Parts: sequence; C-alpha cells; structure tokens
Amino acid sequence: MMTLPHLTHGTTPSYGHISNGTVGEYSAEPICYANVTVPQLEAGDTCYFTLAMMFLIQLGAGMGGIALLSHGMAYIDDNVDKGNSAALIGEVIALRHVGPHLGLILAWRCLALYAGPLDVEPSPTSVEWVGAWWIGWPILSTLMFVTAVVIAMFPKKLPSQAVKEMAASIVDLARGVRIQEPVDPILTKTGFFWSLRRLLTNKIIILNTLATVCLQTAIVNYLSLEDKYLESKYYIPRVREGSGGFQDPWTSRLIIGLLKPPLVGMHILVSGLVISKMRMRAGRLTSWHAFIAISAAIFMFSRIFTDCPSLHIEGENRGSLNLLQTCNRACDCTDSTLFAPVCSEEGSILYYSPCHAGCVNVKKVDDFKFYSNCTCVQTKLGNKTLNSAKSGPCNNPDCNISWILNQCFTVFTAAMVGTRLVGNVILIFRSVQPKDKSIAVGLELTLVGLIAYVPAKLLYELMADSSCMYRGISDQEECKLYNADKLGLYINVTSGCLMVVCAILSIAVWYFARDLDFYAGDDDEELHEMAEFHKIRDPKISSRLATPAVRRRRDEVPTGSEEDVGTLREEIERMSRPFDPDIRFNLHDLSDHMEDSMEVSSPTTPNRPLSIY
Repeated sequence: MMTLPHLTHGTTPSYGHISNGTVGEYSAEPICYANVTVPQLEAGDTCYFTLAMMFLIQLGAGMGGIALLSHGMAYIDDNVDKGNSAALIGEVIALRHVGPHLGLILAWRCLALYAGPLDVEPSPTSVEWVGAWWIGWPILSTLMFVTAVVIAMFPKKLPSQAVKEMAASIVDLARGVRIQEPVDPILTKTGFFWSLRRLLTNKIIILNTLATVCLQTAIVNYLSLEDKYLESKYYIPRVREGSGGFQDPWTSRLIIGLLKPPLVGMHILVSGLVISKMRMRAGRLTSWHAFIAISAAIFMFSRIFTDCPSLHIEGENRGSLNLLQTCNRACDCTDSTLFAPVCSEEGSILYYSPCHAGCVNVKKVDDFKFYSNCTCVQTKLGNKTLNSAKSGPCNNPDCNISWILNQCFTVFTAAMVGTRLVGNVILIFRSVQPKDKSIAVGLELTLVGLIAYVPAKLLYELMADSSCMYRGISDQEECKLYNADKLGLYINVTSGCLMVVCAILSIAVWYFARDLDFYAGDDDEELHEMAEFHKIRDPKISSRLATPAVRRRRDEVPTGSEEDVGTLREEIERMSRPFDPDIRFNLHDLSDHMEDSMEVSSPTTPNRPLSIY
C-alpha cells in the first residue's frame, strides 16, 4: 500500500511555464535570479485514492502498534518471573524507541538513490532530484512479515510458565491453602465491557492514565514545535528534507539528533534493569515518577527566561517583516522562500535569505556558504567593496552558550522522561487483574492518542499560528518565521502547567499505590515461604496437638531395625534442609501433609491474603 503512490503517480516533477531562462539554469540555492524565472511546481488535482490509502495505512499502523504494545508486553509479563519482567519490558520499549531512528537512517540512504527519469542526470542539490523514497517499504514489510509469523507460532502460554503454575497449585494444595474467589460479579466476569468497568473504577489506573496523558500531551506537542521555536529564537534554520537525504545545516544539532534516541533508549533499558535487580517497590517507583514530572516542569518554565540578544532581521518592524526592498526587487524572491539567514561579512546586518540580501553568487567552503555581489549589503553599508555575506546568523557568544545549554537540558529531560516508561507499564500490570492487562494498556494508549494528538495538537498549532511573524503575501501560506518571545511563552507555560498537573496526579498515584506489592507470588517469594514454613503456617495447625508426619512416624515407632531408624534419620535431615530450587516432592510425605492440612483448613479462613479486589 505504501508503494502504490509511486506506481500510480510516477516520479517526474512538472513545472509551470518558464518565461525567461530555463530550468537548468536554476539551482535549489535561494539566491538572486535577476534574469531567470524560478520554476514553480504545478498544482495537480487531488488524488482521493492516495488519501484513502494513507488513511488505511495509518489505521493499520495504529492497530498494529497497540496490539504489539498491549498484548506483547502482557504476554511477556505473564510468562516470566515478576522480578525479571521489568528488564524484559525495558528491552521492548527501548528497541521500539530506537526503531524510528533506524527507519530515518534507512530513509536517508533511500533518498540518496536517484529514481527519477533516466534521460535526466541532475545533481543531488538540484530541484529535479527525486529520491527513491519507496524502496524502504518492501524491505521493512518483508522483515515485519517474517517476524510476525515467528511471533504467531508462540503458544498461548509458555510451557515453563505452565509448569511453574502447576507446581504452585500443588504447593497450595499441600499446605491447605484455598483461594477465596470474590463474590462480586464485577470482579469475576470476563468480557470487554466488564474489564473496562473494572478499569474505570480503579483509582490507580485512572490517576496514572491521566498523569500519562498530561505528560505525553506536553512532550509530544512541545517537541513538534521545538524546531520552529529554536529557529525563531536562535535564527538557526529548521531541519528540512534535502535532496539526497536529511541534511541539518547546524552540526551541533545534527550530533544531538543522532545521539538522543540511542541515549534515551539506553536510559529506558537501564531503568528496566534497575527496577528488576533492585526489586523496586511501588512507593519508590511512583515517587520517582512525580520527581520526573516536577523536574520537567522546572526545565520548561526556565526556558522562558533564557535570553539570546540577536540582531533583528532587516525589514522587521513591530513583530512583522517587510522583506521587499528596492535593492532586492529585481531578484523576484518568491513568497515560498524558506528562512535561510545570512549575515554580512563584518557581522552587523542580518537578512532573511540570500535572495533578500540581493546575493548573486555563492561559494561553498567546508560546511559554510559565502555569498558575493550582495546588492542590499552594499547599499546598506554604502561601500561597493563590502558586498559579501556568509550563511547562518551573526555570531553572538551569549547565544552560543544558551544554545549549548538548551541542547544539553533537552537530552537530559528526554532521558529522564524515558526512565518513566518501564515503571509505568509495571504499575499498570500490578494494579489490575491478569485478564485486564492488555485492555489497561490499550485504554492508556487510546486516551493519549485521542487527547494529545487531536484537541491538544490543535491548541498548540493555534498558539503557534497566533505567534507567526512572516508567512508571505497570502494568509493561507504556511508560517515561515515566528515571534520567538510569544511562541516560547505560549508553549513553555502550557507544557509546564501540564507537567505540574502530571506531578500532582503522580503524587496521588503514590498515595494509593505505595503499599502495592509488585512481586507477590513470585518464585523467589514462594521458595522463601516454603523454607520458612514453620514460621508462617496457619495458627490453627500450630495450636493443635497433631505433629508433622515424619515426627509422628518416629514417635509411633520407637523401636525397630537399625535400617528403619537410619532411613527415618535421613528423611528428617533431608526435610530440615532448605528446599532445593527444583522443588522435588516425595509423594508419601506430600500425602501426609495434605491429610494434616485438610483436617484443619476451612473455606472461611483462607491462609493467603486476598488481592486488592
């Protein structure tokens, strides 16, 4: 389905009528073209078939993603020891976080391959370059299909887990433990609506889900506008899809963009291992979630006060831009020209783009571009020899320090938020019945998708639109540059307030879940209980005159052959030793214990405490 648009539409771009010059004389560099008309792409008819395909693809991707997260992580948690569950779930979430980053690398390599008409050989920087964007989809689809077939071959329950459950039931039976089933039909009935009713009446689930919704709403929408905010504040162009791959004009941001996903994934993995090895309790885990929300709120509020005293763009007046001047009128700079700032060579004048500076020639040296014959620079300075400019904003040491601190704090905050993901899943699984695990995860993902990506995203886009400083002549054009002060105030205050609400809800989750046992029924706990059975057995068994089977046989048979006495002594020594991890049973001893236990066990006084239900 993803490849169909390539097969139906082709790869040849169509240009409008060229009155002066030719397309070949034009390059993608936004410089002054006094004698060449810039080619414009023709607006084609809307293809509803492609829109329908895109809708079905998004629908299928959403269903597949929720199925993988809800059923997949619940399957892992059901088939491993509870002490190891956090580490394995951390691996899944970490790989899922790094996966899109690997997909971007694959897309970058695919776009570097030319897939346009064979009769044209454009350069990678030409507007006629068409990358092979569709090659990655058959590769990924094949890998996912093979993986899906392998996953589908797994049984409903792993044999090792089934054996452990059978062994646990035998131990319970031997100890006379009877689990009292709840009589409330809400807690016992199965089905989607019964499970949903149980979740909606669970205080821990509701509060934790609302906290996650606030967190995701703030993080997702903040990151979606971060590049626009940084572009307007530090005058650094946004990352845009360049011909031949994804090219970032700012090296430091490129490095941060490449390192941030692996670093966040590593923190997610480490958090799962820490929770698993330290057997972190619910109180500490939920308090850590509250601390993360408070730290993120402090970071977002602090960005309001970061200052970067940059030069104003030539033509800026009271929060608006008037870029058309006498010196660049003949350059025919289009309204669709994206923000690509250039600074005069002596560093005193900043222009929106090389075209608006009237620059005619360009020369690339390493990672910098130098422009010459810039008529607006010459006119502004009043000196014919000073007519050159360089790409990027004018240098300001204060802005450089602010930029570096901003990037470091962004990575640090993202890593801290990543450590919350594993604990959030464990908290969900331990707060509900086993049959409600998948629906609990699906409920959280659904609310996050409905709130964070629909009304909240529209609210953030409305705030960004009200902060627009330049969008071209037409009001229907996409905003090219924003008012950094207004945009920063809007998104930082809104996101910070959402994080404060998340912190308050996380504190409420801590209050209700601080005594929740994450590891009840784990194998290690069962072994400990069996080894210390004489300390924690039912009081009724301790108060009666009956004695364990081995002692009873020894008292009833005071005399006998040396062989019988030796056998009894060996049996007593074996049963006094700590239980072997393999949990081997002697059927004769087991039957004797069952007789003793069943004599005193009562269905009204179970020996095991009930669950939270």
